[in-house]
Amino acid sequence: MVEEFDLTNREKLILKELSAYSRTSLARLATLANCSPAKANKLLNRLVDKLGIRFTLEVNMDKMGFEEKHLIMVKFGKKPNESFLIDFFKNDLYSQNVYMAKGGFDLFIFAAADTSDNYIQWETNLASNLSEYLPELYPSSYVQVHLGYMPMNDNFAEFVKGIDSKDKQILKLLNENSRISYRDIGKKLGINEDTIRYRVFRLSKEGVIERFTIAIQDPPGFLVTFLTRYRFNKNTVGELFPAIRKHNQSEIETPPLINATPLVAVLSGSSRLCVFNYGRTLDDALNFGVKWYSHLLRNNNPHITRAIILKPVKGLLPLRNLDPKRYYKYMWNIK
Repeated sequence: MVEEFDLTNREKLILKELSAYSRTSLARLATLANCSPAKANKLLNRLVDKLGIRFTLEVNMDKMGFEEKHLIMVKFGKKPNESFLIDFFKNDLYSQNVYMAKGGFDLFIFAAADTSDNYIQWETNLASNLSEYLPELYPSSYVQVHLGYMPMNDNFAEFVKGIDSKDKQILKLLNENSRISYRDIGKKLGINEDTIRYRVFRLSKEGVIERFTIAIQDPPGFLVTFLTRYRFNKNTVGELFPAIRKHNQSEIETPPLINATPLVAVLSGSSRLCVFNYGRTLDDALNFGVKWYSHLLRNNNPHITRAIILKPVKGLLPLRNLDPKRYYKYMWNIK
């Protein structure tokens, strides 16, 4: 893995810009980095190689018609090997991201389904087909994202309601590479470039596409995730939630390579909150995440389950560099 100090300030500026809008032109990147477009292109390619950057989409799952979105933590009595897990989930329609983990659980699954019937059938089959490994499943509904995003597999477009097959093909191509030119999309689909441009504009305006972004796949540090439930009292919403918002909007370095908090998601079910924390060291990740939340919720009887994310067996890690103050979504009307 690349060491963080190997990245120049120019590369960090480019990384931040690509996180917010991955289709940014080379001319714009050159202006930001105060260099020529040719130099900016070299820096971009170096970043891709160093960090395993994937150019992809942030999409609105509600707008696409996914009624059911769930996180499932799996603890195995007997651990399957990585090759089995890759084959097992490879052609699965509803699992979007599957990560191997070490700690309180062995597998982290993000699943999205178009109907509740399809989801419950999928979850039942999951438990049944993994039964020889003695799995314990802990599912929670994925209600809202405060910060960050969950990347979607390229097949997600097949489930999007209210769009035609051409739009679905466009979404798939953009999800595979969000920097692909409209001309190249048009050539692949046999559609005029201007028509492609209009269709993408409409998908963005309607909110299906929220952002053209990146996903870093080879981070130089540690990624820790934890899920927590806690007891509510009269001060939870008015005091604790604003404190959580302020903490998640802060950063431990300026400018950071990767957001210290790449993901904060509100859950319903066996857990109330899912948080991802990144750090250059394991202590950095734990201190900014698990330990901070444990202290904040100490009077609310917190129950925290944590694990280190090892690697994806399917999908992408949700890592990037995005302004947490600008893009934080807050569901409670509290200042």
